[in-house]
Amino acid sequence: MEKLKKRFIIPAVVFILGMCALIGAIYVVGKSQEQQNRTNAKLNAMTYTERIYGELMEGIGVTDSLKQVVISGDGNINRFYDIAANMMDDSIQSIQIAPNGVVSEIYPEESNESSKIDLINDSDRGEISRYARDNDTVIMQGPLELKQGGYGIAVRNPVYLENENGQKSFWGFTIVILKVPEIFSESVEALSSFGYKYSLQKFASPWDDTYEWVYGSKEELNDPVIYDFNVYGYKWRLEILPKSGFYNNRYLLYLFIGGDKL
Repeated sequence: MEKLKKRFIIPAVVFILGMCALIGAIYVVGKSQEQQNRTNAKLNAMTYTERIYGELMEGIGVTDSLKQVVISGDGNINRFYDIAANMMDDSIQSIQIAPNGVVSEIYPEESNESSKIDLINDSDRGEISRYARDNDTVIMQGPLELKQGGYGIAVRNPVYLENENGQKSFWGFTIVILKVPEIFSESVEALSSFGYKYSLQKFASPWDDTYEWVYGSKEELNDPVIYDFNVYGYKWRLEILPKSGFYNNRYLLYLFIGGDKL
């Protein structure tokens, strides 16, 4: 009887100890894998926030260029449609000027006639437009649902003219409407092809630190890698998460099955 017990107990103890060692080894491998996946995600987040920043700045640069045209013309802008046509690309829905805060010229004009509004006194755009005017700062509003379809971010750049005495006066705004997601197309497509879920967000306004969704996953990502960046005082945030998660359970299961056979 004693010999029979030893025959079963000793192999059982060895098996249990072996399984404990295997599980411990798998746990270590899993944590190492998770850390490596997070490191890779952080590097990708840094890389693609730089690209997104560059894409945004390129779009905002259109308003800067148009602003210089207005200033050099002392408030007059000749051949607006020709100038705007040369600035257009696939990520821009329209280019506008708003002397005294009232949108007077839009390129392309077709399908955009309803956008000729008084920005300063508009119920939806007035507060943020007055903030841009009073603080001499670029503002970004949106994403807004466009009447032409899709979504866009309105970039308004205040223009001030200076007289011979050095006194500045508000001229109006140069404006570009950036298409979403076209403005981020290269960055977000690359993230998706690399197997990431992502969510791009930004502050609702310069005085409101509530994040609003811009593009990507609308559902809350579970423990993503987060990378913040600033564009003209606006805080933007990119969250990314591997579609299979940082902890690959399937890989660990294969490892367990393979280890169990050794």
